[in-house]
Amino acid sequence: MKKCSSCSKQFPKEILKTMVQIIDRKAYIMNVCPSCQSIVNNNPNYYYLADEKKSK
Repeated sequence: MKKCSSCSKQFPKEILKTMVQIIDRKAYIMNVCPSCQSIVNNNPNYYYLADEKKSK
């Protein structure tokens, strides 16, 4: 179980999406739950983090 970075609720880590938030040329790793993803997807400061090992 991990916390969502936006709402701070506990979720299984398989459900959380790993995203990168860019603020003032700094990148922060964020774990986002499905309910917060709709808010985050409309924000241009957030990007999905792709893992090369999983995608190959």
